[in-house]
Amino acid sequence: MKDCLFEGSLAETPFPRLLFILWQREVTGRLLLRKQAAETRFFFEQGKLVIDKGSFPEKDFLKALVKKKVLPTESARQCEKHAAEAGVSYLRAISELGLVSPLPLWNLMESFFVRQLFPLFAQTDGAFTSEPGIPLADGERLGLLPTADIILQGIRQIRDGDLLERLLPDENEPIYVAAPHFLHRLDFEPHERYALGLLQRAPNLKSFYERSELGRAQSRKVLFALACFDILAAPEKDPQNRPAGEGSAGAEAVLAALNEKCAYIHKYITKQIGPLAHTILGNSLEEARSHLGLVFQKTRLLADGRVEIDPAFETRASHLPEELYRALLRGFDEILMAEVLAVKKALGAAHESALVRALEKVGCL
Repeated sequence: MKDCLFEGSLAETPFPRLLFILWQREVTGRLLLRKQAAETRFFFEQGKLVIDKGSFPEKDFLKALVKKKVLPTESARQCEKHAAEAGVSYLRAISELGLVSPLPLWNLMESFFVRQLFPLFAQTDGAFTSEPGIPLADGERLGLLPTADIILQGIRQIRDGDLLERLLPDENEPIYVAAPHFLHRLDFEPHERYALGLLQRAPNLKSFYERSELGRAQSRKVLFALACFDILAAPEKDPQNRPAGEGSAGAEAVLAALNEKCAYIHKYITKQIGPLAHTILGNSLEEARSHLGLVFQKTRLLADGRVEIDPAFETRASHLPEELYRALLRGFDEILMAEVLAVKKALGAAHESALVRALEKVGCL
């Protein structure tokens, strides 16, 4: 729900971690990746990754279909000829010639697009800029992909062991395992669910490694994924070089921006149903608070819809330990999700969509 200019480097924020941030913030806009003179662009819609017709490598896709024996070489040539003569894309040519039916063709296209992303998961150099509010032109969207699933797929094929260590705490350091509101939406494989269950009972990574039946290499891969999703609370290796929005610098402003969204939700629903809105949002906060941990046990809903946490935390937000600051961010995200859900229940899905669109412009971080 946080949708503002965000930039940094892949040396500081690995690509899967970057995707998670954009997904969690439900960003709509363009992501630019720059490495030397080369620039790659991606579009996002409400945090989901868009397959952009303008940048889709259709020639490479056609070659891949031949290599996978989906199309014989002669059919690929026929497709190229038809595309040139009719002035259409290869994808449309394949459909018009009846070479592959739509459902498998789109599945193949999405799978190909995701595989093209995999090299970026191991890339440790280059800069990125996320530019919100830059929509994809009408008719240019070929597909919309679940970003969380792509993150997991990409991490599973990483081979660089040093990269996997970058977000993990020291083995003897105490660890914190969170249960974020989106946990049930993550499509974990059986061995990943096993590792998560084991991790929840481990005091540190040393204990986890000693008990894990996966072996160290596969265990680190799962741990890296959990750290990318903020499930495993991993202190940053270099706290002074965090990208914007990742550390506790400017924490008061970050929390104030989140509270601005809470106030906007209150104003929105109050306009629709009057004073009853405060009761509805208060109930949603009460329900959310029950599983937000000790940090939020003194939380209360103010008259204007803002959420007051323990004043002791708010007055020294920029000096909080990293783990506690992250807990505050995760808690606020869950509160916002709970309030949006309350609006949906009270007013319907159309109002929910309108509210989410409006929140993208409120309290930018």
